[in-house]
This record gives sequence, C-alpha cells and structure tokens, in this order.
Amino acid sequence: MAGEDPGDRAQVTRLLSAWRAGDEAARDRVVEAVYAQVRHLAARHLRGQVGAGAVSLQPTELANELFIRLLDSDCTWTDRRHFYNAAALAMRRILVDAARARSSAKRGGGQLHLTLSAAEQQPLPEAAVDQLDGALDALRHLDPRKADVVEMSYLLGLGREAIASALAVSVATVDRDLRFARAWLQQRLVA
Repeated sequence: MAGEDPGDRAQVTRLLSAWRAGDEAARDRVVEAVYAQVRHLAARHLRGQVGAGAVSLQPTELANELFIRLLDSDCTWTDRRHFYNAAALAMRRILVDAARARSSAKRGGGQLHLTLSAAEQQPLPEAAVDQLDGALDALRHLDPRKADVVEMSYLLGLGREAIASALAVSVATVDRDLRFARAWLQQRLVA
C-alpha cells in the first residue's frame, strides 16, 4: 500500500503465507501490519466528500468495514498482490453500497464524490456510481491487469513502483496501463 517500505511488503507476504498454511495468529498480524495504512487510505478517499450528498462513513468505519469483509470472506490470499486486489475490490463495493443506500428514495438521495483520478476530484452523480462500477467490471473482463492497476492506484493509493512490484511488471507498463484504462473508462462513461 502507499508508503509501504520493502520490509513491510515482505512481512505482509510472509504473514499471508503463514496464514494460508494454517497459522491463525498470522491473520491478526496481517491486520496489525496494514491497518494504519488502510485507515489512512480511507481518510484520503473520504476527505473531499463534504456536504449533503457526501459519504456518511468515517475513515475508521470504512477501514473496519473493509477488514470485516476481507476477513469474513472464504478467500485464502496467495500473495500480497492477491490481497491488494481483494482489498481494492472490497473498498469499491463498500463505496458503491454506500452510494446506493444514500440514493434510495427512503434515504433522500444525493451525490457521491467518486473520482477516477485522485487528482481530478470531480464528483459523479449518484446514478453514475453504478455506471462506473459496471465499467470497471467490463475493464476487468477485457484486461484484468489494467483493472488491477486502476484499483491499486485509485482505491488502494499504491504508487507506480509499488504497483509494478505487486504485478511483476515495469513502471512503464503501469504507466501505459493507467493511460489506457483512464481513456477507456472515460469513453465508456461518456457513451
């Protein structure tokens, strides 16, 4: 995750391996190793979302919900990359679920500030949340690695080097994948 040093990355990989091998205490150590980073990421995602249509979750709630979903899943992560992909997908689902809950008639609707780029900070209308979710699913079907790059970058906040390391590709490949994915998603959302 963002700000993660190589020692931490290796530790997470070792802990995931130990957990997969049956060491239940390793699960708690995985949570301890990445919780602060996940909470920081949740705060970053929620920071710009103020006003009547903003996400009603607090960073700690979002981080806790993310871990609840990850730990309740029957998934055994094969490596750090698999864990990050699962975390990105779980965060995406939590934000989409929150947007859907707010947009329901009995809850009054509003807007969710989901962005395709951390730098763009342009809000999407509530109706577009499902469209973005569908577009990301379609991108995953078209090219899973490009979808992984988008989710690792924008949902997990990983830097280009960390993404390249997690996916075992070059930084230039990550850059190309991000450029393609942005253009493809923008075209898909406008259509």
